Formats: sequence, C-alpha cells, structure tokens
Amino acid sequence: MLFLDWDLLDKGKDTFEENSRYIDACTSINCMLTLAFDVQRVKACGTIYVRADGSIDPVTAPISTVDNVTYTFTGNVNDSIVVERDNIVVDGAGYTLQCDGSGTGISLSYRSNVEVKNIGIDAFYYGIRLWASSNNTISENNITNNYHGILLDYSSDYNTISGNNVTANCHDGVGLSYYSNYNKISDNSITKNGYGVRLYESSNYNCVSGNNVTSSRYGISLSRCLNDTVSGNNIAHNEAGINLLGSSKITASENQMTKNEYGIWLEGSDEITVSRNSITNNDYGIGLGICYYNSIHHNSFINNTDQVYDFSWDHPSIPPSINVWDDGYPSGGNYWSSYNGTDVYSGPYQNETGSDGMRDTPYIINENNTDNYPLMKPYPWSPHDVGITNVKASKTVVGEGYRMHFNVTVFNYGAYAENFNVSVYANTTNIGTFTDITLAGKTSIIVTINCTEVNIAKGNYSISAYINPVPDEEDTTDNTYRDGIVRVTIPGDVDGDFDVDRYDAAGLLVCYGAKEVSSSYDANCDIDGDGDVDLYDAVILLIHY
Repeated sequence: MLFLDWDLLDKGKDTFEENSRYIDACTSINCMLTLAFDVQRVKACGTIYVRADGSIDPVTAPISTVDNVTYTFTGNVNDSIVVERDNIVVDGAGYTLQCDGSGTGISLSYRSNVEVKNIGIDAFYYGIRLWASSNNTISENNITNNYHGILLDYSSDYNTISGNNVTANCHDGVGLSYYSNYNKISDNSITKNGYGVRLYESSNYNCVSGNNVTSSRYGISLSRCLNDTVSGNNIAHNEAGINLLGSSKITASENQMTKNEYGIWLEGSDEITVSRNSITNNDYGIGLGICYYNSIHHNSFINNTDQVYDFSWDHPSIPPSINVWDDGYPSGGNYWSSYNGTDVYSGPYQNETGSDGMRDTPYIINENNTDNYPLMKPYPWSPHDVGITNVKASKTVVGEGYRMHFNVTVFNYGAYAENFNVSVYANTTNIGTFTDITLAGKTSIIVTINCTEVNIAKGNYSISAYINPVPDEEDTTDNTYRDGIVRVTIPGDVDGDFDVDRYDAAGLLVCYGAKEVSSSYDANCDIDGDGDVDLYDAVILLIHY
C-alpha cells in the first residue's frame, strides 16, 4: 500500500496546479489499491439492462416494474445497471448496488428525463455516469467508496444532482467534464472525497449551490471553466475550499469557507467575482497565483492565519497577482478582522465629515493590491442595524463636579430610518443620555452628550457609549463602543496627577487665552469647560492650589 506524504511534494514546482497534478497521480494509485483490497469480498459484476422497450434484462434481476415507468429494487444488487429507456424512475427503495471496484453502477448514455433515487451505490469505478445525457435527476442516493462518485460526461446538460450523500470516493465526489453545461448540483452532503465537486474541461453555466463539502482534498474545484456559479455552500476542512484554475467569469458568492488550508485559491483565472463570502479560520484566507483583475469584494476575512497569500511571494519566478479588492464607493470593499481603524469620515476620498460604514484608511495588502474601502463590519449588513463607529471625549482629565462632553458617531447600516437612544458610561455609571434620535438608512450622525457636572468620585474611568438595539436588529456587537480613560480629579489638576501645583499652573499659562477653535487650545486646561482658557479657569486652579 502506498501513502502520500504531503511533506514530500516537489517544492521546485512553480505552480499550485503542477503540485496538484503530482498529488492527483499519487492519490489515484493509493485509491485504486485501496479499492482493490477493500472489495475482494464482492464477486465480479454482471450487467442488468432496462431496455428501450421497457423490459428488464435479465428478468431474474431484483428489480420490478408494473408500468414500465418506475423501476424499483426488490433487494440488493451486485451488478451494473445500464438504462436504455427515457422518461423513467429508477428507485432503489433503500437497497444497495455494489460491485468489486470496477465498472459503472448506473450508466445513462444519451438518456433524458431519467430519475435515479434512493440507492446505496458502493465500490464501482463510476458510481453513476451520465454520457451525453440531459434533463435527468440524481437525488437522495448514498454514493460511497467508488473511484468517481457521480460523473457527468461529454455534453451532459441540464441535469440536477441534489440531496445525495457522496462520501469516501477516491477521485471525484461529483465531477463534470467535456462541455457539460447548465447542470445544477445542490443540497448534497459531500465529504471525504478526493475532489468534493470538480468541474473541468470547459464545463459552463453550471450552478453548485447549497452543498456541505467537507474533509476532501479539494472542496469545489473548477478547471478551465466559464460562467459557472458557486454559491451558498458550506466548505470546511479541505486543502482548498474553492479552487479555480484557468477559469473565467466564475461567480463565487455567499459561501462559508472554514478551517481549510486555503479558503479560496485562484490561479491563472480572470474576470472572477468573489463576493459576500465568509472566509474564516483558514490557514490562508485567499491564495493567488498568476491572476489579474478579479473582483474581490464584500467578503468577510475573519481570523485566518494569513488573510491573503500570493504564490509569487515565495516563488520569485512567478509574477505577482494584481486584483481589485473593492466595489468602489459607496459600495465598499471587504471586512478584515486583522485591520483596526476608525470610521469618522466618509466620501470617495474619506475626507468628508460623518461615518459611512468603511474605515477611513485603505487596507494595503501589498504594493499591487489594496482594498480602498475596507468595511467596518462583516457583510451583508442587515436591514435593521445601527452601530457606534467612534467616541471622542472632550477631555482626558476633568475636575470633580465640572463639565465635559462626548461626541458619539453613529452609523445606520440598515435600509430603514431608525429611532434610538445613546448613552455614555464611566465604567458602569450612566453619565449622560441623548434620547429620541432618528437616523435614515445608510447615513451617520454625531451625537453630542453634555455632562454638565461630572459628579462621580475621583479616579480613572473607562468610557463607553451604548445604543439600545432597534427592532429586528440581529448584530448588536457594535452597539457598544469603548473609548479610552478619563481621569476625574481635583478641579485645577490639569496634568491629572491628583494634586494642584506649579506644574498645573505652568500648563494653564501656556494655553491661557486660547479658544476651542485654536491650535493652542488644551481642553484639560479649560477647567470649567466653557470653550476657552481664561481668568475663570485660573481662579479655579488658584482656589485648589
């Protein structure tokens, strides 16, 4: 028995695809040997035919029909089945179709409107194979321990593969090749295969959606394909969650990619749209190899060891990839959990007052790749969602019993106007609330909360602002925003060391006469908080000197 040692990969190979072909060859040998050892207990297979005239050949086969439309298993079958008739149903009734590792479990060549359902298909070279067959349905089958689980070959179009359990097949769980178009692969459980789903050799306009694809070498792989859609899949514990090689005009959207080596890998592919995916806890969020000007936006890159990896970084002979990482303004870019930034400004140049749900500075991946409008929170934003994007205290030091204010920036991520209250807390003490605020969708407001008298004991306080959740709000993680520390101390203690001395007097003297709008103004020296540093502030300091 041979076993593939991942550490023995040819490190000199210049592309991920070359290493993939090496892995394919090794894995194929392992797989065929495994099948040979595991299925020796099963006798060699014969063939059962559903003939074009509706008859079953041989008549002794454990399959029955009363109308030449529905063909139902009456027991387990240890033969291949070849369907020569259109417009029928093959119902396994929960029985198993099994062989010795060779042959094809169910073969449909040039067939249409055939439904294959409720069959356990085990230990064939092809579990189910469609050749130039269209408008067929493969559903609710358990397809395990074959070399290829399901293969749609040679212009097999408009077929539906749904609700199947496809497990432990050596090469493809579900495979499409040689111009198989407009097929739908949906709502299947696909696990522990070589490739979970593989589309190759110009399979176009296919849709892979709503599947659970786990614990395979490649989750969903498209090679030399065009105009296919990969959406709404849960893809976990694979070497590469979504693998796109030499493909174009593919849309990968709304997938959950978790705990893979690569969440998504793009190589030699262009005009790819990668959007609205959750890419979480992978070794590499997205890997790039010789790919240009793909549109990557509205994705959530969360807690990946490396959010982005370009193959050229470790292989100088490979040119760097250049892609587009945002959808322009105001649509925005991606959410990056590793990037912290404020959202105080808005506009295409992020120089206009007010939040817009995007960080004020770009997320720079490298010199060739920049997300110009990184998002403040994961996308999509729900219809009802408000959040605090910034809190600014007017002072870091305030005299006990004197006033200060807080500017709280709020952004409405949702589509509808919302009404809410905003409060400011020092530790757990509410020190000010602004009520009955109405804010239109996709707009921001700066709420000023005045604390006319800071009547709390001397000490250091953690400042936070809070918005009450609006009706139907699901994400409340940003309804609380923590700012910094404010020190409550003796009036006149400008430097915050809990005494009033000559250092405080000197500090006040430096900015004496300054108003709030001037560059020399220091809010901590404006002891009474009236917007300027004047005689009244000096008198307060002298009283407590």
